[in-house]
Amino acid sequence: MNIIWLQLASLVYIVFLNIIYFSKNRLSTLENNVYKKLLVLNVLGLLIELCCFYSVSHMDTMPFFNAFVTRLLLVYYFGFIMLYTYYVFIVAHNTDDADKKKLTSFLAKVRNICFIVFAINSIIMSFLPLEYYKGENYVYSYGTAVNYLVVSLAVVIGVWLIVLFKHFKNIKVKKYLPIITFIVLAGIGGVVQSIYPQLLLTTPIETFIIFLMFFTIENPDMKMINELLENRKIIERANEEKSVFLFKASQGLKEPVNNIDKQIELFNQVKENTSEDVGNIIENIDANNKKIRYLINEVIGINSFDINNIKKSKNTYNIYSLLENIKARGNALVKNGVDYKFEVVENIPKELYGDGIRLKQVLISILTNCLNTTKQGFVLVDVNSFTRYDICRLVISIKYSDENIDVQDINNILNQDAEITEQESYRLEKSDIDLSLAYKVVKSLGGTMYIKSEKDKGVEITITIDQYIVENEEIKNNSNVDSYIKSRRNIKRVLVVDDEEEEIRKIKKILESRGYDIVTSMYGKDAVDRIRNKEKYDIILIDDEMPLMNGINVLQEMNKLKDKSKKIVLLGRDKLFIAKHYIEDGFDDFIDKEKLIKEIEEKIK
Repeated sequence: MNIIWLQLASLVYIVFLNIIYFSKNRLSTLENNVYKKLLVLNVLGLLIELCCFYSVSHMDTMPFFNAFVTRLLLVYYFGFIMLYTYYVFIVAHNTDDADKKKLTSFLAKVRNICFIVFAINSIIMSFLPLEYYKGENYVYSYGTAVNYLVVSLAVVIGVWLIVLFKHFKNIKVKKYLPIITFIVLAGIGGVVQSIYPQLLLTTPIETFIIFLMFFTIENPDMKMINELLENRKIIERANEEKSVFLFKASQGLKEPVNNIDKQIELFNQVKENTSEDVGNIIENIDANNKKIRYLINEVIGINSFDINNIKKSKNTYNIYSLLENIKARGNALVKNGVDYKFEVVENIPKELYGDGIRLKQVLISILTNCLNTTKQGFVLVDVNSFTRYDICRLVISIKYSDENIDVQDINNILNQDAEITEQESYRLEKSDIDLSLAYKVVKSLGGTMYIKSEKDKGVEITITIDQYIVENEEIKNNSNVDSYIKSRRNIKRVLVVDDEEEEIRKIKKILESRGYDIVTSMYGKDAVDRIRNKEKYDIILIDDEMPLMNGINVLQEMNKLKDKSKKIVLLGRDKLFIAKHYIEDGFDDFIDKEKLIKEIEEKIK
């Protein structure tokens, strides 16, 4: 009789390990997903082995059942090994410097190959001869099917060794320990079973490897801490870049405002203005006004994303690769005496939906023209971005000296409404693009373009275009991260919506000191967009008096989205007498802003 207690002990242990592992939310990584399957599969394998103990003792009375269970065990052995092979490839290739997109595609192919090999070998083993040796106190199977399995397992383990050797430089002791241990124990187990074939050691060995993996795969808590720390660095860097950009944009606003003041002052100084003088002054004021409107609406108006007007292409492109190609083209064309700079912020999402080919054609054509016409001076390309949920606003500025464009010519370019003609489409294919055609192409891509030209200062061309962000594993895991944090820390997530910065800071300080996870918004529309984008909150505090969307408007829009979070309205002393009407309108409660600390403690629980 086989040593059944080893299987029973392994089964009890792996069941408890399953309970421990699945009782908590885990990050949805490739390693964790494979580990989940290995846990469940090992339980199934041990149950099949226990059935084998029963079936071989009744093989004379239940030959068909015994044959089925025995072959099923052979299939399980190979299935477990092929799943573990997929894990070996994940560990070997999933390094920090790996191209995530290519890695995902490669591992998908490995997974498919492992499944196909498993399916083919399972069919083969199901039909190969299988015999039984019956000793005095034990029974074991042998024959072609068993030999085929042993050879197949040896080949697969050989593949493991090749993969480990090929990626030796990437080996991290902690992650590779279970794999190396598995290879060593498999060799020892094979030798022992060749001497004592009645022993079934494979599945208990697998149980031990799974136990070891529980401590050697990335600890979810530590992974969470590392991700949050890295995320904080990214956010801080993005905020710094955004602050610098907004400073530049605010400086850009001062210039046209000052120009308008000068034109008005000029008008007032001249006692008798001719119609021509008035016309020039009005034209200059109009040009500067357009600049102000463009900067406010198209560049720094980051809350003006209109999703309905953003074109979502089926094609994707890598923005950094695109910009690197353009930069290289500029390096090849730049002349001596020209100061050429190409600056790109680091917070742009890597993959975007859009027509990268057309965008590249436009930017290369504009940059080529700038470098060809600039004999001395500078050419500066500055690329910034704002992101909001799954939308990225690209802001591309190209400045160059040594050439001025007449105001009338600029107006003619920017006032075009015509579609791209057939002749212009032909020119596009030949990359023969002037500013007029560039404007049409940018407009066809859903973007905007602005041109500013000043004597002795040069020309500035600014292109803005909103693009959807290609979702990646990190973005997909955000909701898992939120769920994980909440389950581990058992904290409530609160959204505070208020247009008063000082009040937001005060509320945030109070709630964070009490352990709440706080998110703030100064715009009602932004708060509604957060709910529309599936962000989850336990409590939403909404100030009643806000511009554009007041508290009632925000509540109504959130209710349309079937948001189930608790909503509390923040009321000033002058509105407390109608507080019950806010409750009737749908708010769960209200807070007197004059008694903020006391009422938050009472009503936010």
